[in-house]
Amino acid sequence: MLAETAARVADPARFTKPIAIGAARHARLLQESLPGADILLEPVGRNSAPPIAAACLMSEPDDLLLILPADHHIADVAAFRAAIETGAVAAEAGRLVTFGIEPDHPATGYGYIEASGSGPIRPVANFHEKPERGVAEGYLATGGFYWNAGIFLFRARAMMDALSAHAPDILDGVKAALSDGRLDRAAFSAVRGESIDYAVLEHAKNIDVVPVSMGWSDLGDFRALHAAGAQVSGDDVVAEGHVAATDTRNAYIHAEGLRVAVHGMEDVAVVATPDSVLVTRLSDAAGIKKVTGALQDLGVTTVREDQRAWLQDWLWGDVMPGWAGLAVDPRTGGLVENIGLDGLPRAGETRRGRIAPRQLFAFARAKRLHWNPDGAADGVIEAALEFLAEKGRASDGGWVHKFNADGSVQDGSRDLYDHAFIALAGSELAALGDGRGLALADEAFAVIDQLFADRAHGGWHDPETAPGLKRANPHMHLLEASLAHYEAVHDPASLKRIETIVTLFERWMFDPASGAMIEDFDPDWSRLEANRIEPGHCHEWAFLLHETERLSGRDTASWRRRLIDYAERDGVRDGLAVDVVGAEPASFRLWPQLERLRALANTPRPGADIPAVLDRIIAAYLKPGPAHGWIDKLDSRCAPAVTAVPASMLYHLMTALAPLAPPRG
Repeated sequence: MLAETAARVADPARFTKPIAIGAARHARLLQESLPGADILLEPVGRNSAPPIAAACLMSEPDDLLLILPADHHIADVAAFRAAIETGAVAAEAGRLVTFGIEPDHPATGYGYIEASGSGPIRPVANFHEKPERGVAEGYLATGGFYWNAGIFLFRARAMMDALSAHAPDILDGVKAALSDGRLDRAAFSAVRGESIDYAVLEHAKNIDVVPVSMGWSDLGDFRALHAAGAQVSGDDVVAEGHVAATDTRNAYIHAEGLRVAVHGMEDVAVVATPDSVLVTRLSDAAGIKKVTGALQDLGVTTVREDQRAWLQDWLWGDVMPGWAGLAVDPRTGGLVENIGLDGLPRAGETRRGRIAPRQLFAFARAKRLHWNPDGAADGVIEAALEFLAEKGRASDGGWVHKFNADGSVQDGSRDLYDHAFIALAGSELAALGDGRGLALADEAFAVIDQLFADRAHGGWHDPETAPGLKRANPHMHLLEASLAHYEAVHDPASLKRIETIVTLFERWMFDPASGAMIEDFDPDWSRLEANRIEPGHCHEWAFLLHETERLSGRDTASWRRRLIDYAERDGVRDGLAVDVVGAEPASFRLWPQLERLRALANTPRPGADIPAVLDRIIAAYLKPGPAHGWIDKLDSRCAPAVTAVPASMLYHLMTALAPLAPPRG
């Protein structure tokens, strides 16, 4: 759709170089699809008025700007271009021009433009909200009403004057946020989100509409998809995926990863994804927001409201504010490894290189969840970035493995696990629209592919920190980083890496006899005779495989169920996940409990009582913890066995607990 939209305005005799405005996570898609365009990335969504204001500010005052949503289907491009040329006459005279689609049915999913007069360009009398069906039928019977396509044409000066008159706060906010073709996240987040229709067009008096019939659809609902598909195929049953339909008429059926059979139905949309199914009348397809919103809410109703409220107070009211002030060592600029049970950083400790990226990830994730009081998250993010850019670097590329307490290098070797977390942290920051995160992730992946790739046997290894050994755990976090990177910027190289790692998992790391994860291998993927099984990693792999299916479409359901079944059967004692299966005396760290919670919440297992699992975590690990902290480990009698609170755990809190208890609005 993006490429089709660009192609409509590619004639250099009519149009100049486009400005493409889109979400930061679509940066790569925009760059690859529109190599000749100026690209402006929105760090957060703010509806249509702020980006239109930005486009005006990036243009000369007398430039004619044509605003085109990128998801429209237009069958008659000649009619489209003729309408633009008609509207340009009015736009050059200072009018704000919109384009009204001549309706062919009483649609309830579109807004309407009411025109006055006649002729190819008409003054706009009113804009109308998406109507009820009876009202829409009246519009068609009356005439003079057109679907609002959201396509606009105007001089940049005319729109800025209109914004200044009717939405000056939006214009001023965008001016403050825009610098050198980049939108500052904090400043742009403060801009009021509003559609251009509500902010300007419903108030301005110099609005014209050009009626046009051009085979238009915004493909915004299943009825529109059905119409477009039926036009191409000539069949009123539009089927996508593995679909069998008998005695069925006028239907849109879409299947992802599932086989779907439909019999004896008419005027229906059936949309099946691996984790949910929607069924609606095709004629009502525009009104599904309420039910899909309720479906999304099911994902957070796995815990009780009292649990969520307690976690919100604990996580966002105590832990994160406390760590924001303690995480950075002011003497060295490094990130602290632990705080003591007295709530103070522990001095004199070795610090692992992975702590900085784990803290960067944790506070970038918090910021993505809109937690950043007085710049608390920003402070840790900036310190971690500075450390990784300067003191954390290895002399021959990549990043150092360990540091002394004074900030000097203790172990200058480079480790795959560390670099996977740097790629993950950079990807999380990139999802915020911060270009530094994208650069960090890209550099980390480049080092990983250059230094750690095993070209003889496949996968990745650790020639400097674990020679002669291949480990599943770094592969798991490399998968996690690749998933985050792909979701943030849709990089095809990350998708390829995801497929490679999951194939390695299926072939070597998963034990089909037991259903467990194998941890360590010889370089050629032969299993070591003495091996350990960690239930926490079984649960963690299950969650990441769930994300793999969500983002790539690869079917992972069987693997996930078998991993969870093994971990629940052989890896849980006294209601807690053990650290290592068969190890005596048993111990119970916090992170396996959180990975268990996350896996069960995303791949439900019959009989799994998620609120009970969370109750046990809160009672045994969280409530007894010191200020800003938790109990990290229990001994075989389930008694606390700790002297410190590790910084590395913030990563697990952000991935497992934050989605269940996000910051209060």
